[in-house]
Amino acid sequence: MTHLYEDLITVLKKEYDLCVELVELLKKEKEVVVRLDAQELETLLRDKEMVTYKIKGCDEKRQRILEQMGFENLKISDLALRSDGPYKLRLMELADDFTEVIKTIRDLNRINSRLIAKSLHYIKTSYNFLATFNIKPKERFSVEA
Repeated sequence: MTHLYEDLITVLKKEYDLCVELVELLKKEKEVVVRLDAQELETLLRDKEMVTYKIKGCDEKRQRILEQMGFENLKISDLALRSDGPYKLRLMELADDFTEVIKTIRDLNRINSRLIAKSLHYIKTSYNFLATFNIKPKERFSVEA
């Protein structure tokens, strides 16, 4: 079972690193939304999609390892409490790290959602203002939309 703990910790570290990468992308997204840079926003969305795809892969691998250990659907902190020796401390540290990074992701997502909603409101208001003068701005649609 020792090798399963090692495999689990390896996957968790990789997943954590991907979450940190996602945090950096979300911070950058905030700046891009404020600047209304549509092209860079599309690039960021693709990058976020790739990172979340990799996180999902780690999550699936983690679940398979937990099943092999007989601990399906167990939180990291709960697994740490059931563990002994050096694994207990390492798992507790990872559980704390994940708690912090997930909170940061949640906060950044909330901020970015509000910024995007405000940006859309400003765009719609500007579009309606121009329409009152019979000015029809060219519409550009993203291929991904």
